[in-house]
Parts: sequence; structure tokens; C-alpha cells
Amino acid sequence: MRLAGPAVARCLRACGLLFGAVVAAILLAAGAGADEPRPTVFVAGVEGTINPVTAEYLHWVLDRAEQEHATALVIRLDTPGGLDSSMRQMVQDLLGSTVPTVVFVAPSGARAASAGVFIAEAANVLAMAPGTNIGAAHPVAGGGETLEADLRDKITNDAAAYLASITRQRGRNDAWVQDAVRQSLSLAAMSAVDQHVADLLAPDLPALLDAVDGRTVQTAAGAVTLQTRDAAITSLPMTPVERAFQAIFDPNVAYLLLTLGFYAILIELFHPGSVAPGVTGAVCLVLAFVALSTLPMNWGGVLLLLVAVGLFVLDVKAATHGVLTVAGLVCFVLGSLLLYTPTGPRSPTLPDARVALPVLLVAAGTGVLLSLLVLGAAIRVGRRPAISEVDRLVGATGVTRSALDPTGVVYVGGQLWSARLRSGRLGPGEPVRVLVRNGLTLEVEPAGVRGEQEAPP
Repeated sequence: MRLAGPAVARCLRACGLLFGAVVAAILLAAGAGADEPRPTVFVAGVEGTINPVTAEYLHWVLDRAEQEHATALVIRLDTPGGLDSSMRQMVQDLLGSTVPTVVFVAPSGARAASAGVFIAEAANVLAMAPGTNIGAAHPVAGGGETLEADLRDKITNDAAAYLASITRQRGRNDAWVQDAVRQSLSLAAMSAVDQHVADLLAPDLPALLDAVDGRTVQTAAGAVTLQTRDAAITSLPMTPVERAFQAIFDPNVAYLLLTLGFYAILIELFHPGSVAPGVTGAVCLVLAFVALSTLPMNWGGVLLLLVAVGLFVLDVKAATHGVLTVAGLVCFVLGSLLLYTPTGPRSPTLPDARVALPVLLVAAGTGVLLSLLVLGAAIRVGRRPAISEVDRLVGATGVTRSALDPTGVVYVGGQLWSARLRSGRLGPGEPVRVLVRNGLTLEVEPAGVRGEQEAPP
């Protein structure tokens, strides 16, 4: 019994040490888990036409994600297409990113068309929300002549090869995307996933992050495993200035800027020296042409708009009683309808654009109203009597600027005149009527309450 006591004590001591070691390990593991940073997913949005603003925005977002070691960058995409040079810059940034990128064509009703197809396929993961579509990247041809057909083929082949190389690098269906360029094919979200054009279908952002968690993707820095489940989400929206410039590239906004610029220049021509209309018109025209550079603009439509403005001016100068205004209105409507209709082959990255009917009606109505106002003002000025002529001064009314006793100064017809009162005496501010003009002297009489008085300035 004496030997059993020390053995039991040693056993209890060993159990206590083992229990302490287990507790310490648990506490250390808990502390290590608490110190481990929570993964962060950055979310950006690319909406509207692809242009230098969206390209610069995506470049900044990718730099920010790399600097802050984000676990992934999700890009919400909804675009009809845009400028080829901006699209290629965005594709290069996506392919060269060390941060895993996920393009999410969302929300429902969104699309990745024309240039959007290239951007979507350049991401490590391409997801689509239900009710979205991708495709329609075929160049529009015109004329049908041999040279135009050759040019169309060059554009088509270049775009198809470029898109196929991007898609092949991401391991997706490169055969279908070539057909999207050559035959203007388009797929709904579910069909795109079934044909391996897109990677997965997700109804919203949380479901997307859960679906891609654990997926291994190949970035510019090597293979990376996504850790997006329960990650912190940081939104990086465009700044107000970027949103303002982005709005300029809308086809209807660009059209309104173009017409507003023409009207402002027209007002400056009728009121030289006003400065404000001229400066406003110049700024609007510059912004309009910058925006039109990202859209399938037709110079024939622009020329018709210029002809319309010219006809409005000629109607005022020639006094054709509205005939040229009607002709100008016809040219204006035709120019507006043809403004975004290409007359030759264009890049497959450009969107299909047109002027909305309400916008067209407002712009045309403004042009007609402006023409009628200027025409009416010109007619009224033409019918106004020339007050400086001798026969026009007779009977004109005015006021005295000094006492007439019998001579003094009167204000008539917007000018100061020497005057002689036919009889009596008048003080300053009294109404007078011109009887006769003798050189630079007017013979006047008191006007009393008869006729209209011309107040001094």
C-alpha cells in the first residue's frame, strides 16, 4: 500500500500535465485564429458603354485590390459595348491581374454584348445572373462593295482570333465565341453555362461568393485558391465626377449635347458678343464629339444636322415665311435618325445605338421654337419704324430732361435732343410730343395724357 501512493501521485501529475498541454494548445489555436485577417472581396461596377472612363476606373480598382491584397475582385458588368481601344486596355488589365477576378453579368436584365463579351471572357471566373445574356459581337457591314467586304473580313477575323485567344486562356468554349463575332450569336445565361461560355449561374452576390469559394484559378502571379465564403465585402463605386463623364457617353446624352451646341452657336451668331452662348456651344460640341467617338457615328447624320441649322438661319435672313424652317426640320429629323447608323463596317466592339423618340421630339421642337422666336423677332424689328428718320420723328413722344423755357433737352426715340417748346414752359420729366424736326433741334408741345410716354432709361 505504501508503494501505491507514489505511483498514483505520479499518474495524477502526468494527467495534469497532459490536460494543461491540451488546454494550452486549444488557447493558442484560438488566439491564432483570432489574429488571422478576414479575407476581403472588392466589388466594382461597370455599366454603360465601354470608354476611357470605364477603362481608367477598372485600372484603378485593380491597383487598389492588389495593394490591399484582396482575395478577389468582383466586377458587375452590364454593357452594350464600346470603344475598341478601351476594351483592349481593360482586357490587358484583367489578364495581367495578380488578384483573382470574377465578372458577374448582373442584375437580371443586364447583358455583356459586343465589347462586353471580350471583357467578360478575360476574367478568371465568369458568372451570370438569371435573365442576362452574352454575345452579339458581329461587325455591321455596309455598301456590299469588294473593298468594304475585305475590310469587314479583316475586322471580323481579327476580333474573332483575339476573343478566341482570351477564351482559350481561361479554359472556356473558344469555338462559340468566334461564332458570336462571325454570326452575331447570343446566349441566355443558362445556355451560356451549359455550353461552357460562362462558368456558373448565380442569383446574387452572396450566392456567387459561396459558389466560387475553394475554386483554384490561374492569375498572373500563379495559381490561387479563392476564399470568398464569409469574406468582408468592400464596394469601390465610381466617383461622382467619373459618373458624370460616364453619362456623357450615353447615345441620347451625346445627341443632346450635339444639338445644344449647335443651338448655342446659332444664338451667338444672332447676338455677337454675348460670349456665354458661344462658350457653352463650344464646350457642348467638344463633349459631344468625344462621346460620339465611342459610338457608331455616321458623319452623314452630322452633316444633315448642320444643314438643318443653316436652313434655320437662312429662313431668318431671307424671310421665306417658314419654308426653309420646314426644310430644316426635315433635315434635322433625318440627321437625328441617321446619326448612329453606320455607312460602312465598324468594330464588333461598338454597341447598337439610336436616338430615343422622346429625345428626338424634344430636340426637334426646340429647334423649331428657336427658329420661330428668332424669325418673329426679325419680323418685329423689320416692321418697327426708323425713329431716326425725319418723318418718323414727327409725332413721337418723349420726356423732358431739363426745363424747357422755351429751349432745353428732351429724351425721344432712345436719344437726347435739343428741343424748343412752341409755347409756355415745362419742367423736367414732363411728357412732350414732337411737332417738327429742324436739323438737330426738335420743336415740341406738351403731350399731356395723349399717346404713350417714353420713359427715360
